[in-house]
Amino acid sequence: MKKYNEFILYSVFGTTATFLYFFARFTSKNWTSSVLVSVMIAQAVAILFSFFTNKFIVFKNKDLGFVKSLQQFGEFLAARLAVILLDLGIAYFFVEKYHRTMIQAMHLQKINYANHSIFTGVMISYIGNAYLLNEFIFTVISQVLATIINYVVSKRIVFNVKKNYEATLSAS
Repeated sequence: MKKYNEFILYSVFGTTATFLYFFARFTSKNWTSSVLVSVMIAQAVAILFSFFTNKFIVFKNKDLGFVKSLQQFGEFLAARLAVILLDLGIAYFFVEKYHRTMIQAMHLQKINYANHSIFTGVMISYIGNAYLLNEFIFTVISQVLATIINYVVSKRIVFNVKKNYEATLSAS
């Protein structure tokens, strides 16, 4: 039961982190024209939120002390660096450099954005043209991959209570 509860909590807070990521990424486009800067801002927001929710709520690593918590944060950042590089790579290749190719390959230019009800209101600023929809699609792909990688790394390495307990015993 504990394993399922942990997975449910990770899913809830992971989904929340993903929404925060999307919000930060697409909101930051108001401040910068660089998709890569938007990715970094969004990653920073998602990483901070994810670390604290994973540590204190999902994996319940509360009583490890300040030094051990800093070590965990370092491990968490190191693990997230690979995900950041993956995210930046996807953003660079599929959104910034080869967006025309991707838009043509997915036939996004053929969509009549003005006549679809999904392209109204708030959604128009996220997916209201071929370029934005392409960016949105690859952001979703990136976040799905990130969620899978982050769960495995967080569960097996960073917040592994057994590993942390054994390390504490051997240090004593």
